[in-house]
Amino acid sequence: MRIAIIAGGGDLPLYLAKKNKDTFILCIREHVSSDFFHNKSSEVSILEPEKWINELNNNNITHVVMVGKIDRPKVENKLIDKNSISLLSKITDLGDNSLLLMIENFFEKYNIKILPISSILKDCFFDKGFSNNSILSKENRDFIIESSDFGIKLLNSLSPFDVGQSLVVSKNFVYAIEGPEGTNEMIKRAGHLYTKISNNKIGPVLIKIPKLSQKTYLDPPVLGLETLKLCLNFGFSSLVISSKGTIIVDRESVENFLLETQNISIYSV
Repeated sequence: MRIAIIAGGGDLPLYLAKKNKDTFILCIREHVSSDFFHNKSSEVSILEPEKWINELNNNNITHVVMVGKIDRPKVENKLIDKNSISLLSKITDLGDNSLLLMIENFFEKYNIKILPISSILKDCFFDKGFSNNSILSKENRDFIIESSDFGIKLLNSLSPFDVGQSLVVSKNFVYAIEGPEGTNEMIKRAGHLYTKISNNKIGPVLIKIPKLSQKTYLDPPVLGLETLKLCLNFGFSSLVISSKGTIIVDRESVENFLLETQNISIYSV
């Protein structure tokens, strides 16, 4: 078995590449450059999926891990082949789960299997409970649990509509539901609203969990230090994650940050 990381934008592909130095990196040119990696790598355009397969075959790749943000392409290049145009045209009109299934089928056609991020990233989940239970008041714990119960029920009810993996709530008040902009942009949107309209002394709660029946090996919810710091900057009280489904990038750094600040917590369910 030889594994490649298909790398989109963000810090996660870089972090995983450092942890897996022998892994081949296939960089999506419009999102990340091979210059960022010390691993053996090459670049391909998102508009030429057939060339992805050529590069993977040339490097004897049998399995891939897909990480990093990849924006949906606009099919404007008349020079790409007809098979690519057909595939990319369908991608633009699909929900996330349907899109991921199409991508999985595309790779399977060429006998390439998609692996979960957890296969190359160890110790990436939090145990159930509060990360810093000893310093939280009962009022804070009750607020976070009530917000969590409401937010998870809401996300689960939205799952059949293939909406995002995240939302921001304050008890039963909804600040934002994640759209195509991604989690961090949603946090900023909700954070600005919170500072404008709320007098609540306990900040809002970010909930980031898998959708019901989601293929988490294809697109799991991911949480890293950047997102945690962003939530803290906007006055969030906590983040709610799944103990079996939300990937924690660089868990040690996240845990150290929680201990140092003590102004924000993670509640794993």
